[in-house]
Amino acid sequence: MDKKDMTLIGIAVLICVVICVLSPYIASGDPDGLEKSAEDAGLDENFTVEEVNGVPEAALPDYAFANDPENQALQVVALIIGVLVTLVVGYAVAEIVKRRN
Repeated sequence: MDKKDMTLIGIAVLICVVICVLSPYIASGDPDGLEKSAEDAGLDENFTVEEVNGVPEAALPDYAFANDPENQALQVVALIIGVLVTLVVGYAVAEIVKRRN
């Protein structure tokens, strides 16, 4: 890859990280998807998986972030790591597909 391609990839990764870090804080508070379906079915607002089949409760129940500054820093780091891992896996799959062709 030449320098122009590497610069473009670097900018794209930076944009992905910025979107990932900001998205939980600017996302809509209105329920959708699974949460909306649970409300429509009349399930309790505090419904958890553990109450149904003994599976431990999620680390971030109800997809909510705590307002504790210590937790927020850890959550941002986890989001960034998630983006980077996803990009690396996507790149690896693209390389495998490219080599097969």
